[in-house]
Amino acid sequence: MEQVDPAIRQSFDAALGSGDMFALFERTRAAIEKYPDDPDVRYLQALAMARLGDPDAALRLYRRNRVDRIETEDAIALKGRIFKDLAAQAEGDWQVELFRQASQAYRAAFNLSDGYYSGINAATTALLAGDERDAKALAATISERRDIANPTSYFAAATGAEAMLVQGEIAKATALFAQARKRSDASPGMIASTAHQLILIADRLGAGGEEMQALLAATRPSPVIHYCGHMFRAGATFEAQVARDVRHVLEESGAMIAYGPLACGADIVIAEAIIELGGELHVIVPFAEDDFLRTSVRVGGEGWEARYAACREKAASITFATEMQSVEDDELFAYCSKLVMGLAQLRADIMHTEAFQLAVWDGKPATGVAGTAADCIEWARQGGTTRIVEIPKERPPLDAVDIAATHAKPRWALHSILFADFAGFSRLDEDHLSNFLETVMGRIARILDRHGDKVLARNSWGDAIYAVITTPNQAAEIALEIQAELNPRLLQEIGLPKEDGMRISLHHGPIFEHFDAVQGARTFYGTEVTVAARIEPRVPVGAIYTTQPFAALIESGRNDYHFEYVGKMDLAKNYGVRILYRLGTRREEDGPGIVR
Repeated sequence: MEQVDPAIRQSFDAALGSGDMFALFERTRAAIEKYPDDPDVRYLQALAMARLGDPDAALRLYRRNRVDRIETEDAIALKGRIFKDLAAQAEGDWQVELFRQASQAYRAAFNLSDGYYSGINAATTALLAGDERDAKALAATISERRDIANPTSYFAAATGAEAMLVQGEIAKATALFAQARKRSDASPGMIASTAHQLILIADRLGAGGEEMQALLAATRPSPVIHYCGHMFRAGATFEAQVARDVRHVLEESGAMIAYGPLACGADIVIAEAIIELGGELHVIVPFAEDDFLRTSVRVGGEGWEARYAACREKAASITFATEMQSVEDDELFAYCSKLVMGLAQLRADIMHTEAFQLAVWDGKPATGVAGTAADCIEWARQGGTTRIVEIPKERPPLDAVDIAATHAKPRWALHSILFADFAGFSRLDEDHLSNFLETVMGRIARILDRHGDKVLARNSWGDAIYAVITTPNQAAEIALEIQAELNPRLLQEIGLPKEDGMRISLHHGPIFEHFDAVQGARTFYGTEVTVAARIEPRVPVGAIYTTQPFAALIESGRNDYHFEYVGKMDLAKNYGVRILYRLGTRREEDGPGIVR
């Protein structure tokens, strides 16, 4: 067997280390052509697809790549994970059967390696499959292990709590988890993941009343905050008091995850407090960074830019609301604020916790669409609560903003963009092509027609579809209708392979409008259109992937949509790394599922 090039192995490690499952899948897909028998390549390709949230495709790869013949704990446990994920999407007797198969795979991995990860998953999935006796026996074995009884890591400590819960020892599990979450290596994401799993087990056991309330209190993840506040000059006499008040709110609430911009003044003071407390800072920049520094950082005087850079360096993530330059329009700041709020709420939803707004506000009413008061009004409109840190109404003025050269600016607006194509189109012969154009493209056209003037523009070439749609809600509805109508059964009826199908990407952001003289119709263009186009080729067949802005700006809580985090994708060519979600409906999430 030919040895895999060390540079290729390093590229696998880099993708795993950064959590970029898109990159890992692409690299293993290329490598497997040259190294079809290498066990790591075979395993990692299936793992990447599983982590991208497509268990059906992951199972196909698992079987095609003969991963079951790789006798390692990771390879065998991957089968358990895939069946566990499939069970989370199933119902009734079929769900029970899938949990049973997941438990069998985890048990085989545990018997091979004696690893507690496989062992506790075998116990938990056995319980969810209805095999309570076997689950409790295995959980008891896990509890007695020295590395669980005397844990040296968060996951070992959390495994001990989970093992106690599977045995029905709810009070002991509650106490153990309360201890586990205090460990220095425990991150908010780890805590949220484990908490969700413990609640599922407790529900299965029928825990209720005071015991359930105590478990909920011990497992509830820290709240997520959206922060905002006034800009002010460096050296302001009130800054130290603002910093103390901000820290008090953070410590009292236990908030460790924060989303917001980094303008001079309140934003940076809050960001510094989050960093000092060891929390996660997620920075959102409204437009091109140089323009933001010019309009919102340097205007506060000397010192703010260095503090901005220090916070940026330590941030867990940097997101640009748009990569385009400032158009000197407060609507872009308002868009950024809504995006930040959506991101905070989206993270809270995924972690099964609450979100609140932290505002450093002088109490003055809003005078426009953007600003601290406007942010407080918008957050309240969405049903959120705000913790206010007071700041003097009268403050030294900021420097004048250096306005960029004025010139005629194109018309822009916030809209959603849909790109789709049909995987397998290039393999169709002339006979099948006619059926494809009439049935597949015909159905898509009728779906777009049904939504009338909500579809602002549409185009197609070959199998590719492009549409500009008024809002994220409308775009999500259209995408889901397309995938529902073009199901595998229909494709088989018209002679197309069942593994072929549509893949759809959705994005939302500011785009420009112009009149296309060739087509005699209006057209839309800009950086955000290109972003949507670059994502679509990487979407698995039958799936809908959305960008983080799309997921954040949809009217969550007022619809039937569900977003599952799938990872980061490097778009290359200066389009940066994008966080993506898989769009589904909440109906698909019915029934117990496991997150780990």
